[in-house]
Order: sequence, then structure tokens, then C-alpha cells
Amino acid sequence: MLKVTLDLRCNVCHGERFVIPTGDEQLDDIRCADCHAFKCKSDDLERAMSAIHQTTAPRGALSHEKLVG
Repeated sequence: MLKVTLDLRCNVCHGERFVIPTGDEQLDDIRCADCHAFKCKSDDLERAMSAIHQTTAPRGALSHEKLVG
């Protein structure tokens, strides 16, 4: 698990730090690092972050997929 600060807030305690599962863990829940309240599924967060990146990337910028793929 990774503890990270995101531009999100916990609905319960209003914290900004969340626990994100790493690739080898079975759970895919993202939870508040302070009160452990459920925030979202990791796939949902990944899709939201990807959509934001695509709308804010400057013209001609290479995406992660183009660099890796």
C-alpha cells in the first residue's frame, strides 16, 4: 500500500491522504489514510486521472501509452 496526498477529500474526516494498493495486493479499494473510510476503486481513480490528463495535456505531448506501447 502507498500513502499519497491527492486532490480529493475524504467525505468522513475531510483528510487528503489516501492509501492506494500496489500491484501485488488483492484489494483495489482506495481508502482514507486517517479514518480508513472507503473513497473509490483504484480502476475508477485511474480512469478519472487518465481523462484529466488527456484533456489537460498540451498539443503534441506524448502520452504514457505512446511512450510505453
